[in-house]
Amino acid sequence: MEALVVVDMQKDFCYRNGALYIPDAEKIFDTASKVVESARERMPVIFTQDWHREDDVEFKIWPKHCVMNTEGAEVVDELNPKPEDYYIKKRRYSAFFGTDLDLLLRELEVKKLYICGVATNICVLHTAGDAVLRGYEVVVIRDCTRALSDYDYEYGLRHMESIFNAKIIESKDFLKV
Repeated sequence: MEALVVVDMQKDFCYRNGALYIPDAEKIFDTASKVVESARERMPVIFTQDWHREDDVEFKIWPKHCVMNTEGAEVVDELNPKPEDYYIKKRRYSAFFGTDLDLLLRELEVKKLYICGVATNICVLHTAGDAVLRGYEVVVIRDCTRALSDYDYEYGLRHMESIFNAKIIESKDFLKV
């Protein structure tokens, strides 16, 4: 079985007025929305959410963002999140760290993950790496990810491909499957 993991497509990252806006994140809404809708027809859709406490240690590195139970921590409306989708709230870069994502995937008998979202070189990268090291096949959808800079975007994709052996595809290839 396969699953789509949509990493941190949240208001604080994806909207221009967000606390930690990722430039051009809104440009992937249309494509990512098509990927999510297509995935719902054939596999589980799992949204990860950065979900920080007010005093999170991460705020020594980054501006305060995605504080639990705030509007900024919500998944963007453009992806039309549904109650039947799965939601993983995470406090660190990887969606596997301190969450039940691995348990959920094993219960669903998932072997292959398609991953999209933000930021390519941070939470997408760490989630993809942890997935590979747990034995999952990982495919990253290139045109459904964004990072804080072009350098970070390209670095993240290259790292996932060369270090974690993740396959990098375009959304058109996912939509054809």
